[in-house]
Amino acid sequence: MSEERKNHPPHRSISKDWDSVDMERYWKPVFDKYDTDKDGSIPLRYLKTILKSSDELRHDFPDEVIEEILEWADINNDGLLSYDEFLRMVHARELGEARPRFQRIVRFAALTVVPKNQQAITIRRYIEEYNCYPPPIFLLLISLIELGVFIYYCVKLGELSASGPVPIESLLIYNPKKRYEAWRFLTYMLIHAGAVHIFFNLLIQLLLGVPLEMVHKWWRVMLVYFGGVIAGSLGSSLSDPATYLAGASGGVYALIAAHLANVIINFKEMTFGWVRLLGLLIFAGTDIGVALYSRYVEDEKSRTSYAAHFAGSLAGLMIGMLDKQLGNVEIVRLFKSAYVIQLPLM
Repeated sequence: MSEERKNHPPHRSISKDWDSVDMERYWKPVFDKYDTDKDGSIPLRYLKTILKSSDELRHDFPDEVIEEILEWADINNDGLLSYDEFLRMVHARELGEARPRFQRIVRFAALTVVPKNQQAITIRRYIEEYNCYPPPIFLLLISLIELGVFIYYCVKLGELSASGPVPIESLLIYNPKKRYEAWRFLTYMLIHAGAVHIFFNLLIQLLLGVPLEMVHKWWRVMLVYFGGVIAGSLGSSLSDPATYLAGASGGVYALIAAHLANVIINFKEMTFGWVRLLGLLIFAGTDIGVALYSRYVEDEKSRTSYAAHFAGSLAGLMIGMLDKQLGNVEIVRLFKSAYVIQLPLM
């Protein structure tokens, strides 16, 4: 065995040069050192305690292995780390910089939207269950469609400004005089009242929505998003019944509020909790300010309602409070309730 192989354990990406004898020779003594009762397993709770307090263990285990143990240990959920599980982790080619790009993306998404104490479980569960059919591109597709519709009306009406165009004759916009055309309660999300309006909505959809999709599945995010859109149109029908409604703010604010509920409930566990909270509040304040300006200052013919912001936020906040992770609540009920409420309003 070369001098290099004697001094450098196979802790990163294990090459074919390292056979099972090499692995056993280096890693078995390390494992046995912490298997104090010699039963072939290390209690995970005991290992985590040592990880937080032992400099010696950090010398024995590379940082990548420590990180991987915390995330992937106890595959069979028995509370114990077996030698096979241990070897599977230290032998994995995914450690450190060699981690597959997809796993790194999932890790980033989890860091963005999941509390610290749930990140390891969330990452492992997601990667194990993920099948790419279809990929999490719902909000990306919605954003492209909304941008395409906006460009279409800019060209058709020959206008582009911070607050225009507002195609009030469109079959998609919510028209208070045509509430019997039920599709408008949903399709108004495709119409935006100007460049500022669509910019803010697309920005938050992509920065917040895509990580939410990566962690919580695309269909859950879709249901929350559409639920916020429908809640927005219903809220506008009740609070501002004579005003047109445009934009995806109902869906966007449903996502914001659901995530905000998670941030508040798990504030101490969220990475950069204050930064997240402040960022969401700044965005919401700016966007709502623009919406209020559009409602009360713009030309009367092009005025659009701001009620969807609050109705969508309320819908998202309730969902987020009921289920901190957007996971177990039956969000389909929101659609059923919205439909029942919609009938007498049409």
